[in-house]
Amino acid sequence: MRRFRILYFLIFSVVTNLHLVLGNRTASSTEPATTTLWSPYAEWSLENSTYSGNPFDVVASATFVHHRSGETRTTEMFYDGGTSWKFRFTGTQTGTWTFTTSSSDSDLDGQSGTVTVMPNPNPEITGFLITQGNKFAVQVGEGELRGFLFNVYQENNKFPADFWDWNNDRNLDYIRTYPAEEWASRYLQEARTHGANTIWLALANQWFEVGVLDWHDLSSENPDLRTFDMLDRVITTAHKEGGRVHIWLWGDDASDRHWTPTGGPGGGINGVRDKRLQRYIAARLGPLPGWTMGYGFDLQEWVSESQVGEWARYMHEHLGWDHVLMARGRSHSELDAVSYSGLNHSYSSAASNLDSDKNRPHVFEERDYYQRSGNTMDVTRLHLWQYTLAGGHGGYWGIHHNWGSSYPNPEQMQTHFEFWLKNERLLLDMKRVAGADGYALMDDAKTHYVFYKEGSSAIELDLSAMIGPQPAVAVDTRRRYAEINLGVLNAARQTWQAPYQSDWAIAVGDFGSAFTPDSVPPAPPSGVRVIPLQED
Repeated sequence: MRRFRILYFLIFSVVTNLHLVLGNRTASSTEPATTTLWSPYAEWSLENSTYSGNPFDVVASATFVHHRSGETRTTEMFYDGGTSWKFRFTGTQTGTWTFTTSSSDSDLDGQSGTVTVMPNPNPEITGFLITQGNKFAVQVGEGELRGFLFNVYQENNKFPADFWDWNNDRNLDYIRTYPAEEWASRYLQEARTHGANTIWLALANQWFEVGVLDWHDLSSENPDLRTFDMLDRVITTAHKEGGRVHIWLWGDDASDRHWTPTGGPGGGINGVRDKRLQRYIAARLGPLPGWTMGYGFDLQEWVSESQVGEWARYMHEHLGWDHVLMARGRSHSELDAVSYSGLNHSYSSAASNLDSDKNRPHVFEERDYYQRSGNTMDVTRLHLWQYTLAGGHGGYWGIHHNWGSSYPNPEQMQTHFEFWLKNERLLLDMKRVAGADGYALMDDAKTHYVFYKEGSSAIELDLSAMIGPQPAVAVDTRRRYAEINLGVLNAARQTWQAPYQSDWAIAVGDFGSAFTPDSVPPAPPSGVRVIPLQED
């Protein structure tokens, strides 16, 4: 009963605190709509009192065409209760878009209208997370891509991110107190203090019925509108604040928990109920930037590779916008990213993965919780840097009450986040540098480098191939983020002598974030003799 009570408080807080989707623009089909690039999305509502049968099986779509470029986006409508059907749109280019609707249901067919997409006044707003080669990329501006580090963070002690973990009583007061918007905002802030920009949640069979995780207890065959109301708010809040949400579609099918689509009314993997849900996710959540989806966990126990591929194919057919789909331990060609099981991976494993398929990103999607399987603070910090220096491999981090209560030095994870994401140093064409002193990445233009070495007081920088002199900064990755200005380095092989021994990262090149005078170099640890800064 407690699982129902907790979900009741979650849904109650969502419904009673905010009745409109954050930033939504709603219009009739006949009036012109106006929105801005990437956010907020526009939404139209149509009345259909003449439908028959299951309303979730009524098929209708809207096709949007961009006047200037001819870009086309087709998205399906979704049932929103009563006699209401809705469809949504997010602008990927500024200018005028026209749309027409199509359906065998006459009330939903033949509608038309326009939406004008204006520049977004928020220069920090981003679009959809997509893939570029073997890296993740986020859309910015019009037609631009920026490298993205896919590090997912789960905080199970403070936030009910794991909706099926009903043994954590500490979640109850939080759910009762905060609506979904504040839940998402606070969770995202917690993730950022731990070096991540992506939060995580999972629902199991609550896609169909809030409070029901196991398909043995399921009575509904249709998507639960309360669940999607919550998801609308979480995703749009995280996106507005520059973050991302990674959703696990299912769990596993162990004997004590059946958090899968394998049974229950209308059940079966990719069966009638399952595909009804897939269509609904694509129609309702597809136009929203800011989310990615994994299929679940322990997949080897209950779903085949071909079934996972069929899910991804069907989702791709119905999604009007790009969303990265993955499945832990699976590499089916229909998946947008290759995901791996297992804990505590090495640099060589990350590098090997990235080399094995250079057309898709790669993610370690097992949960490397703090103190689980040897994931100490030091191991976590080292793996964050090593996975990135392998070429941008994704990972999964966080806290779970079964292991540790909190990371002792979260500022180390923040330093990684600030070095790479805030300063936009993971360029999409960066590749590993063979024979580097430690680890290194270099872009194709040979104007941007990142060097990294652990437990060292000196790093050899081979800049002999660099085009022109470039500015450089150094950062102690074991400490709170602070830059040491190295001035302008020439195109030559040289050695940087660090002020003391630590794990050091050096960024060479103009990444668009120049050294600022208030960036204070870190003081050396107590008792350590400072070596004067020298360059060859």
